[in-house]
Amino acid sequence: MPGRRRYALPMNETGIVLFAHGSRDPLWRVPFDAMLEAVRRAHTGPVLLAFLESMRPGLDEAVDTLAAQGLRSIRVVPLFLAAGSHIRQDMPQLIEEAQARHPGVVITTLHVMGDDKDIQAAIVRYALG
Repeated sequence: MPGRRRYALPMNETGIVLFAHGSRDPLWRVPFDAMLEAVRRAHTGPVLLAFLESMRPGLDEAVDTLAAQGLRSIRVVPLFLAAGSHIRQDMPQLIEEAQARHPGVVITTLHVMGDDKDIQAAIVRYALG
């Protein structure tokens, strides 16, 4: 953008991409925006929210944005409760394509949230009210 200067981030900084499914309903993303802001407050590097479908940016756009900022490490956090075909097939393909576009960037992914014992325990507490 004219008048705006871009500053390179330190090379050792890690960017985080929170990766959610997406929806045609704009209100669906409200809790994800809240998570985005909470992670941004706690993380020293850049944090973006990306979607598989129906919303922007896509995962490819988010990774490209972070790589363009000079980051050499990107952590993708799938905000999915269980690993269905989107996680077992779609996400790996998207990550592979992003890795091919940015061979100097280490892209790692976390497991889905439902695999985490603490999150499972939180759901049990929530269910029990």
